[in-house]
Formats: sequence, structure tokens, C-alpha cells
Amino acid sequence: MKAYVKGNKESEVLEILESFQGDLYFRTDKVDEDGHTFGYVRLYSMPQFAEWGDFNINELKTSYGKNMVWPVKKNAWSNINSYEDNLLELVK
Repeated sequence: MKAYVKGNKESEVLEILESFQGDLYFRTDKVDEDGHTFGYVRLYSMPQFAEWGDFNINELKTSYGKNMVWPVKKNAWSNINSYEDNLLELVK
């Protein structure tokens, strides 16, 4: 199964991270040795400001606190659309 954010077929989602607050981080690129990567970020409290850009996985884990950011298991990705219709397009 492959996944794409909002129909962007150029950037396959490799990992989804979720915070305890419901923020979603869709990683579409490799993570470098310092934790930097690229993807789509949708904050639960401000979905209208969702955007593509760089983010740092190591900083996310420290800014939210231990165990407050986790990878969403791939078999649960189909539930992501409950946040917003058609947020994640799944392709078999």
C-alpha cells in the first residue's frame, strides 16, 4: 500500500507521526543524521495552516515530551481521514 497527502502523487508518504495533541507529520523523505526531513505538517488546532516543509523528528520528540509523539502503524493509516476528508489517499 502506498499513501499520498491530498493527492500529491509526487511525494509518497513513508511515515506518519502523531502527537498527543493530534498533530500529524507526514514524512516523505529520508531522515538525515541530525533528524531533519521533509513532509507535510497538519496541526490539529490550526488545520487551515497545514503546509509542506522541513521538520526535525528529534526536535519533535523533545518539544512534545517523551512518548508524546509516535509513529502511526501503517495498518491504521486508513483512519487518518477522520481528521479531514481526503487528507490521505491510499493506493493499493
